Amino acid sequence: METYYIKEHVLSANVRTVIKDTQDKPVYILVGRWGVKGDVLSVYSMEGDVLATVKQTTYAFPSHFDLYDKRQKVGSLGRLFSFNRDMYLVKQLNWLVLANVGKQSYRIYSLKERMMLMNKHTSFQGDYYKLSIINKDVSPICICIGAVMDYWAKNNEKNWQTVNTFLNPKPSYQSIELIRKD
Repeated sequence: METYYIKEHVLSANVRTVIKDTQDKPVYILVGRWGVKGDVLSVYSMEGDVLATVKQTTYAFPSHFDLYDKRQKVGSLGRLFSFNRDMYLVKQLNWLVLANVGKQSYRIYSLKERMMLMNKHTSFQGDYYKLSIINKDVSPICICIGAVMDYWAKNNEKNWQTVNTFLNPKPSYQSIELIRKD
């Protein structure tokens, strides 16, 4: 089992992100950006080799992402449905991703085997995501999926804030004065 740590506030941000192991040594670098169809996020080794890439193929709801392992397409990630917990499917790999966005907890399963567990982790250095991945071979792909999950969680949070502001606007000073006059 491999364990990695990624700073929470930079996982799905448009900046370079260093992924460290349990000894606080840099293992991977996550580079790319989100927001527009065709945007790409890539996991690099410390030597500069591209290990995995995730590419956004659609921007409209529901968003879809293609996953590449060393520049070869290995699957497509898309949302199955959302009820109490979100469920995603990685086609071609036959992986199922279960997401509990409220608790920021994500799990990836392949048939009956858990491939990755990603949870929020707080230390004296700040807030991190802790990724426990079954083996090093699938680590870059799992990191890409984790970045997509964080991206979707942050986008859903922004969308709900916009909807709540629209449905429950804060009363303004002028509206209170109008109520007093009536």
